[in-house]
Amino acid sequence: MGKKKVVYNYNIEECNQLFKRGVFPIGCGKHDKTGNVFHVFCVNSRYLKVLDDIRFFASQGTKNNRTPR
Repeated sequence: MGKKKVVYNYNIEECNQLFKRGVFPIGCGKHDKTGNVFHVFCVNSRYLKVLDDIRFFASQGTKNNRTPR
């Protein structure tokens, strides 16, 4: 059984955009020392593609609510 790569995302707005585009977390939690909330995502091609799109549109200052297929 192979190891899955996971990422802890503390950016709640970015997480909300991922949810809107159909990428869902495998877990969530709260940092012990800072108390910040995070979501845990499995890193796969869909996650990386959607995250790249979100960051591109954020850098352009535009919002795009389309769901990539």
